[in-house]
Amino acid sequence: MKPFLVLVLCSSFFSSRATPLPFEFLDCNDPDVSEAVDAALQKYNAERSTGNQFALYVVMEAKKTADPDTQFHVKYKIRESTCAIEENKDWKDCDYKVPAEAETGECTAQVHINKAEKTSNVSQVCQTIPAVAKVMLSEAQCLGCFHHISSDTSQVSEILKQAIHKFNKHGGETALFKLVEIKEAKRQVVAGWNYIIKYEIKETNCSKDQFQDLSPECKTISTG
Repeated sequence: MKPFLVLVLCSSFFSSRATPLPFEFLDCNDPDVSEAVDAALQKYNAERSTGNQFALYVVMEAKKTADPDTQFHVKYKIRESTCAIEENKDWKDCDYKVPAEAETGECTAQVHINKAEKTSNVSQVCQTIPAVAKVMLSEAQCLGCFHHISSDTSQVSEILKQAIHKFNKHGGETALFKLVEIKEAKRQVVAGWNYIIKYEIKETNCSKDQFQDLSPECKTISTG
């Protein structure tokens, strides 16, 4: 019977050791959590040989096992900083790279800190995501669309000359009107050319009774 009793006692012993220790959830801003995350991030940066250091972005979850053997379990996000690995700076003294150029990542770490001996033991897994590549945009000319053109071209001048002549001939005004300013000119290429021209005209001192068309004598009047 003795061997049987020993076997039962050993089974009971190993079963009790396999029971996981209870966790206590912590405030992510707890100083002990900050110390644990700092130890984990320092280790991650120390293991990198090229590129920039990563800085803490946010702590998402923190918990610890009960005493006497305290162990922290933390989950945190990181973002690439402007400090190169070779500078050997503390990540807390570094700025983030601009979001469009920065790698990001997420780490899950188990950290045991021995405050008496001032040592730490870190086991963690980090997954990083490369920065989104820049997309270079180029503007292609829209065929068949209206495009701005210079208002000083002979084509624009001729179109306005005909338009104002038609306005003066068929309009109901008693005086002739004269071009003052061309505000905008656009052209569309189709089977031929279409134009959109915005311009300003003003009344002149030449009446239709005396003048059939504009002449150098016709001057704009202030009330036109």
